[in-house]
Amino acid sequence: MRRLPALLTAIALAGTLPGAAMAQTPPPAAASTNGVTVAETRAWLTGLGGTVGEPTVREGLTTLRVADQPLPWNLTFYACGPSLCDDVQFSAVFSGPMTADQINAWNRDNRFLKAFFVPAAAGGEAGAVVQYDVVLTGTGPEQLREPTVVWLQLLRAFAQGLVAAAPAPSPE
Repeated sequence: MRRLPALLTAIALAGTLPGAAMAQTPPPAAASTNGVTVAETRAWLTGLGGTVGEPTVREGLTTLRVADQPLPWNLTFYACGPSLCDDVQFSAVFSGPMTADQINAWNRDNRFLKAFFVPAAAGGEAGAVVQYDVVLTGTGPEQLREPTVVWLQLLRAFAQGLVAAAPAPSPE
């Protein structure tokens, strides 16, 4: 039987000693120097021609609603420190005739934008939520340019896939 070297044994035993949990507690996170502010992101999107609503705060998260017709969407800010938010999530909600198989097929065949099926409530229609998460590694809203292009392309592709798969209306 092989014996663990003394250092590995000491490390393994350290986890069982009183006070070991304190040594394993990570230090408090430092304020991020990467990210965006909600205000500058709203101004940037508006400058690109977007119709962007006032920020809303719900359960501690700030969201901008973008009225891109016919596909409105949201941008939610996460991991916000005193001045910057260092990750964001693009999202949109769809309703109408759709199936879990359609949503699963999208997720299987596509990357980046992920969809979640929402079963129909009594008397309602099924729906889907699509999301695209972005971790920000620079400073300022210009770093959102490429992710926004990816989001808009995939959002359109998702919507077109739903329309293409929708049953044809029955003649009346």
